[in-house]
Amino acid sequence: MGLNKSFLGYVSRIGFSVALAALLAGTASAQSLEQQVQELRAEMQRLREELDSVKAEMRRGSPIAQPVRVASIELAGLVPGPEPAVAQAAQEISQELTAEEAVPLIQAQLQEQSRTKVESNSKFPMRLFGTIVSNTILNTGEPNWLDIGNVVMPQPAGLPTGSFTSTLRQSRIGAILDGPTVGPMKTSGLLAMDFFGGMPNFQTGEVHMLPRLLYAYMRMETPKTAFVIGQDHMILAPKDPTSLAGLAFPILFRTGNLYLRVPQIRAERVLASGSFGEIRAMGGIVAPVGGDNPTTAYVFVPPNLAGERSRRPGYQTRFSWSASPAGPYEEPAWAFGASGHYSRERYLTGVSPSWATSVDFDANAGPFGVGGEFFAGRNIDAFGASMAQIAKSRGGFAEVRIAATRRLDFNGGFGTDRLYDLARFPAGPVALHRNSSIFGNTIYHLTPELAFSLEYRRLETKPRIGAVRKNDHFNLTFAYSF
Repeated sequence: MGLNKSFLGYVSRIGFSVALAALLAGTASAQSLEQQVQELRAEMQRLREELDSVKAEMRRGSPIAQPVRVASIELAGLVPGPEPAVAQAAQEISQELTAEEAVPLIQAQLQEQSRTKVESNSKFPMRLFGTIVSNTILNTGEPNWLDIGNVVMPQPAGLPTGSFTSTLRQSRIGAILDGPTVGPMKTSGLLAMDFFGGMPNFQTGEVHMLPRLLYAYMRMETPKTAFVIGQDHMILAPKDPTSLAGLAFPILFRTGNLYLRVPQIRAERVLASGSFGEIRAMGGIVAPVGGDNPTTAYVFVPPNLAGERSRRPGYQTRFSWSASPAGPYEEPAWAFGASGHYSRERYLTGVSPSWATSVDFDANAGPFGVGGEFFAGRNIDAFGASMAQIAKSRGGFAEVRIAATRRLDFNGGFGTDRLYDLARFPAGPVALHRNSSIFGNTIYHLTPELAFSLEYRRLETKPRIGAVRKNDHFNLTFAYSF
């Protein structure tokens, strides 16, 4: 995809050069039309040589050279593919034109490009993408979040349980940017935001949702090595359950699915590849987010909390082994990964370590697929473990996928998170001990851009003392990607 974008950049430069020459043809009366076209063809020949080198590189291909490698499953399929008309445009431009044919063709191509192309201030290609997401929701209990509930709250005194609502705050918009080549490394970037950042203090604030930063990173890569700087999915436990209803936060968050987008500096390396598949290593430092923000009010600057007071970053690494895909658009038949995390947090009582280990897997056979991850850790409430409590916990999730047709998918699974070693972490009567969930959904693609889904989730939260709290969640989702 990155090579196609570079290819598009060269085509755009050719069109710009041709247009500039055509404008000069209208103002410079001293030159004849034939002379102008000769100069134009000389410029086109120079750019044609650059195009040839790009085509050769495209034919060679590379195992990991992509302009933007989406690390999270929630963005897969939402970013549009390469432009289909690039090769055709290049072929038309490469044709030999007479003087009388050159100017009108140039004007038509320039006019078409001005209607369909987006260009950044640096003149490098930029592509917009986004998804309009509508969620219509029914809850029978008291989830902490109505749309993506992850903990069941106590029943309010004097009020009936349950809720009905509709929201579009999971809608998102973003941009993919191609940058220059620096030595042997290709550069690119991605910026994306949604409207899951809360609501203003207003009587109808639930329809005035605030924007939130999702992804903002730059990427530099060669065929086997890559460096990423910015906010992306953390290195630890990258797998998420399959759902159209959980884009802002994945489903099973706090019920076995670790998750956080975090500022980081990481390196990736393909250690080996061949008929046995590909072995990849990834490691880096991440911002020390402790998950201990004590207030729900908005503040102008991030506070200095336990993670920041440790005066050191978090460290994460991952090793994975995946089979070679059967085709360019096929998923690997199987993939396995193991990852780890370590950081420190400083409280008034002293320094507390934060650590986690996780394994994840995925397998596909024809229309069937399975996947999941399992973890154990301490003080990782920022990642959705231990039900937002400072404690030791372990859990995970597993899912089954069935592609009934090319348009229709069925997915289902379960997840759980449970505290352990309670003797070292005594808790009061309001503490939560276990959180578990099951889910099932069907996703139907009317077109590649338009899809809808019906999803059911059962969430159960067990306090250390008291009865289990339950919620049945029904979610009708429509998503239009552009």
